Amino acid sequence: MSYMPNIHFLPDDKSFECPENVTILKTAKENNIAHANACGGKGKCSTCRVLVLKGLENCNKPTEKEQKILDKLHAPAEMRLACQTTLSGDITLRRLVLNDEDIEFTSIMGKKDFGRLGESKTIAILFSDIRGFTSISEQLLPYDIVFLLNRYYSKMVNIIETNGGHIINYMGDGLMASFGINDEESFEIYAIKAAIEMLDAVDEMKPYIKTMYGHDFEIGIGIHLGEVVIGNIGAGKTSRLTLVGDAVNLASRIESANKEFNSSLLISEEYYKRVEEAVEVKDFVRTNLKGVKDRITLYEISGLKGAYAELQTEFVLEDNVRWYKCGEVPQLDEGAYKEIKIDDRNILLIKKLERIFAFEDKCPHMGLKLRGSKINDKGEIICKWHQTSFCVESGDVRNWCGNKIIQMMKNFEFAQNVINATEQTPLVVYKTKIDQGQLLVGITG
Repeated sequence: MSYMPNIHFLPDDKSFECPENVTILKTAKENNIAHANACGGKGKCSTCRVLVLKGLENCNKPTEKEQKILDKLHAPAEMRLACQTTLSGDITLRRLVLNDEDIEFTSIMGKKDFGRLGESKTIAILFSDIRGFTSISEQLLPYDIVFLLNRYYSKMVNIIETNGGHIINYMGDGLMASFGINDEESFEIYAIKAAIEMLDAVDEMKPYIKTMYGHDFEIGIGIHLGEVVIGNIGAGKTSRLTLVGDAVNLASRIESANKEFNSSLLISEEYYKRVEEAVEVKDFVRTNLKGVKDRITLYEISGLKGAYAELQTEFVLEDNVRWYKCGEVPQLDEGAYKEIKIDDRNILLIKKLERIFAFEDKCPHMGLKLRGSKINDKGEIICKWHQTSFCVESGDVRNWCGNKIIQMMKNFEFAQNVINATEQTPLVVYKTKIDQGQLLVGITG
């Protein structure tokens, strides 16, 4: 008698033989195991999924339709669809869908991108917080508080996302971000790069905030490298990607330690060991953190070393165009704009007719910022300063209206050093495209 693989089902605690080329689902049904299969075992849903606890190497390679569903769910390797899996040896599995409520829930998950079901991964966790914001907010009007936070977050989010990070949560005047959840290359370095750029961006904001609100503005950043569980938690519109684990709590404690040590950027010893060759250390300290049993070493980072300081934002090269991921597609109203930064380029995004256009955020006349400029129905962007119109596709000048204005400005001594040229200079335009919900900006050359 020929050997047949054996399946041990949990939580049923029952074992059955599985003939060659017979799926796990068929074996379960033939032996009266109430195994869910909303699509009838056709590989069109995920309700028959199982977690292989032992013997994963004895399962066949996922079929094309199975892999498509598993990819959509960001499923770990141990998760398989029973209707698509055959065996070459013994396995132990646990059924994940056990009753009608489970079936309804997983059927919903199969109809849309429900995010991650839960996976364990070592990533970088970044926390940041505005110093003394409680006292600042007590002296501002509600409108000013929201305006200031949105202005601050728009800069921080752009920096984090262009460095490959993901915003996990906002907590009033603080945020949590992650790096490496999609196995991005050198994510540990890019997290440090993002933190340094965040501090630089805050330095640029300080004069404005001091002038407008009369307050100093500082932030603290803490980063830790550790293992977390990544998954989408919540229901309906409130479902979002969440990180769970002690590493998250430790990262938060590290950020809070900036207040005690009057520092701006602290990282854990575990993190430092991964980036030691890349970072400039200003100082280090041995300390006790709340909720942590042993004393730990924290490192204050002041910058990146040598070639790492010139690290550029990651991109994909296609036909001589460098495509940069700029995070999720911004939710902009018609005609609204958003400012982003890619390495040393300031870029203005404007939405028009359901498209997002990208331009160098610099007026060709005098180098002034273009924010507030409008796109008309003729496919032209109108410079708000000089009323020159440029083609939104090529940047070519359509109607140069600035000669008189520039001539007038030359009469003022303060303008002499900022006027770049009087000739008709085209506007720099960047390509854009959307891929899997992400906005990509293309830079040629």
